[in-house]
Amino acid sequence: MSTDGIALKQDGFHCEDCGSPGVSIPHTLSDASVVCCANCGLSLGSWAEYRRRIDRALMAEQAGKARRLIVADPVGSVLAEA
Repeated sequence: MSTDGIALKQDGFHCEDCGSPGVSIPHTLSDASVVCCANCGLSLGSWAEYRRRIDRALMAEQAGKARRLIVADPVGSVLAEA
């Protein structure tokens, strides 16, 4: 499954270009901060865009499952805000 530079695979999230699961975020984080792949530097968009794409990927993954996915990571917090 792919969502704008982020691939959701069975063992987690990966950059579509290089396959790295690492994400680089700035020390001072705001919704406008740029998020990049930690390995190849591919821009994954702003922190707000990245969180929305992760949420969409998680929701799509959850769609076919009987049990609801619970996310404790702040990246998944956009669902709670919606």
